Amino acid sequence: METSSESLKFELTPYSVKPKRELPRAGLKGEVGHFGAVTVERSPLYRPGDKGMDTARLSGPAFPETVFRGKRRSGRPSLFKAELTLDGKKAELRFNSRAVRKEDRALHIAHEGREYVYSVEGLGKPRVLERAGVKIAMESGQFVPGADGAPSVGTATGPVDVVDLAVALVLEQVDTDALTLGGAIASSPFALMQRFSDRAE
Repeated sequence: METSSESLKFELTPYSVKPKRELPRAGLKGEVGHFGAVTVERSPLYRPGDKGMDTARLSGPAFPETVFRGKRRSGRPSLFKAELTLDGKKAELRFNSRAVRKEDRALHIAHEGREYVYSVEGLGKPRVLERAGVKIAMESGQFVPGADGAPSVGTATGPVDVVDLAVALVLEQVDTDALTLGGAIASSPFALMQRFSDRAE
């Protein structure tokens, strides 16, 4: 598997399409250094048949197909009832939405012998995915008037490969507010409602 040993900088730009006979799509796309083109996509439209679940999907010629599903929140999948699969193989996800300390609120992801920690400091701060020797930090770039949102600017350090990048990039289209203290406090009523609706299903 190809890796990048030096620091890699890249930018994904937001886009949205509204085809006539298909669901509208929105997300990010761009080139990630020598790894090439990548697209992270979700449908901003609420679909009643999905039982309140939403999906973000990453694809690119060099990347494993990566799918993140979670309860819909703010027009995106969230970390509640979440599932992450890479090339059809499920990753293990765990996080504590009620934790007060930043380290305890981080999202832990285990996949094929790799252990990742994903943390979000708060609004305007980097979103960071780390495993031993590898770090990918994503930040929101400068908002361009008339664009579909702000670009996502990434810096990857260490022997980064397509799996690391796929995990970090698919999370750019996921509502990860619950990992911030403010978000954890704001989403606690949401978590409580989820618990009641889960019981009702």
